[in-house]
Amino acid sequence: MPATVENLLQKHDFGEVTRLLYDDPSLVAELARLLETSKPDIQSAILNILGRYGFDHPENVYAYTGSIMKVLNSNPELKSEGACALANLVFNFRDKSAEIMPMLSGMLREEDPFLREDSAYAIGNIGFKFPDLVEAELPVLVLMLDSEDGDEREAAAQALGKIGINSPELVKDVFPKLVEVLEHAKEASCGGILSAFGAFGFNYPEMVKEQIPKLMEYLKSRNPVAVKNAVMALGIIGMTSPELVEEAVPLLLELTGHPDREISLNAKVAVSRSNQ
Repeated sequence: MPATVENLLQKHDFGEVTRLLYDDPSLVAELARLLETSKPDIQSAILNILGRYGFDHPENVYAYTGSIMKVLNSNPELKSEGACALANLVFNFRDKSAEIMPMLSGMLREEDPFLREDSAYAIGNIGFKFPDLVEAELPVLVLMLDSEDGDEREAAAQALGKIGINSPELVKDVFPKLVEVLEHAKEASCGGILSAFGAFGFNYPEMVKEQIPKLMEYLKSRNPVAVKNAVMALGIIGMTSPELVEEAVPLLLELTGHPDREISLNAKVAVSRSNQ
């Protein structure tokens, strides 16, 4: 089996490697070994595979974060992919999250905008669970919201949004800026911001009152990520302020029959919450 995985990697059949990994978690050890010995293009693919799998099953990859850090330290060009992979792996574990934060902090201040963006996304993942570990980086993320680069603005906004889901008090003063960034954000990358609107609305309903029509617009989007997060945000707001989302209920009811099962279920939950 290990030889088959190595051959598949050489053929760039990364989808099949991912499928095999989900079927046989023991392949994590082989992928970690190949990560240290492969060429950069294969290393990049392995990082992406481990990051994707590790997000769903971090407990199976947790022990190999040291190997990943070793590869990143010897191959700085892989830090971009590595930052995202590591954040997916460790965001449930405080000790490992703290361990990689110095690297992410350094990347957030790099001249390369791609490194800054990937670091921001990673910091957002960690800040969702451990806000105190990323609090020192908040001023840098806020500065990124004024970047001339749209992707950089969205990366910072999504990071702040994720942090705000569980710790809205940390980013409360940034909310007006998040509203501004959302106006220009791509629908495929606005999920964290929309989710933050839900968190703010749960804790500070008056703050999001004027944004309800905007959230309702996303319910009609063709992008399932935008729809899902708008549904979740409205559902959360409806838990404490059902009157604010009353106009959205007919649209939410329509989405209970959406072919995307996740959207359908989230819509049903949102409707039930807003009717409580």
